[in-house]
Amino acid sequence: MSVTPRKSSERGAADMAVPCRQYSWTPEVHDLYGDPESILRKVDALNMELAERRIFVLLTESEGHAQLRFFEQVEGKKYAISAWSGESLDGVGGAIGDTILKNKGINCVGEQVRGLLARFPMVSPTTVPAPANARAAFAHTIRAHGEDTFMRATFALLC
Repeated sequence: MSVTPRKSSERGAADMAVPCRQYSWTPEVHDLYGDPESILRKVDALNMELAERRIFVLLTESEGHAQLRFFEQVEGKKYAISAWSGESLDGVGGAIGDTILKNKGINCVGEQVRGLLARFPMVSPTTVPAPANARAAFAHTIRAHGEDTFMRATFALLC
């Protein structure tokens, strides 16, 4: 089953909520490499402020295995997580960076990235409570690549 990205009108900076304007102007993308436990130790050192973000994305890649997780705050402090798995992300990490640059903080960067990811047939979202921290949000997906696997994890912290 795939999820069609929600259609949203293009919103200018004046129409966006204050947090969306702030984070659309200051998104972050982190690429971390190593085995899953090394990546998780690095994640622990980052202050990702996930509870303050409406949309964030995790991309994981290892030889022949790729995963995408799209997190969106849906009600209160709950998040819907849409997921995709396959063999390759075909450069989508770099495309997210390009999308952020082209957006220039003007429109909601989370909605712009949602459009970019529409080519991935994601399964229906699962709703979960807000993660306590980045390890709680991402560890299961990162560890799914295998204990001694060299991999890349990309964290796109959007709006």
